[in-house]
Amino acid sequence: MYFPLKQSRLLRGVLAGILVGQCSPSLAETAYIAQVSRKAADSAPMAAPQPVQLMTAAQSTSRQMSFAPTPETAVPGRKGNFAQTIQIGNANQVFQSQSGGNNVSNVGIWGGTDNDVGVWQGGRDRSNLNLINTQGLSIAVLQPPGSAPLNVLIARLPNGALLIKR
Repeated sequence: MYFPLKQSRLLRGVLAGILVGQCSPSLAETAYIAQVSRKAADSAPMAAPQPVQLMTAAQSTSRQMSFAPTPETAVPGRKGNFAQTIQIGNANQVFQSQSGGNNVSNVGIWGGTDNDVGVWQGGRDRSNLNLINTQGLSIAVLQPPGSAPLNVLIARLPNGALLIKR
């Protein structure tokens, strides 16, 4: 069908208006997590919400501490896999990957900085790796299925020497 230039622009405008009118806006929740003030966080346990109590006079309450399990610690891993990391230091990175089943991996970085640790376990593997006061080390632990257990301690001694104990 042929339309003169003026009618063609008008027709396109009308069609665009109809299409925009028929489209419903996309609604999504915000990507930000609402923050709780430090005072409110210290006065209520994290495990369950507490009802709000109105008080007329200022009263001191005992500090309550609770443990809120993360999804990784609340439910056992599939096929008996377990990976645990403890980091005390700055700018350390740990990556743990487990394929297969019955893997156990523990990585501890105690007082170190800028260390990179990667662990891959293929199945039926055990590893314990601890770094103490180390700086800038890159360590990869690769265990194919059924490897011998790995227990390693790497420490920077006060004289600057590096101790590697298996």
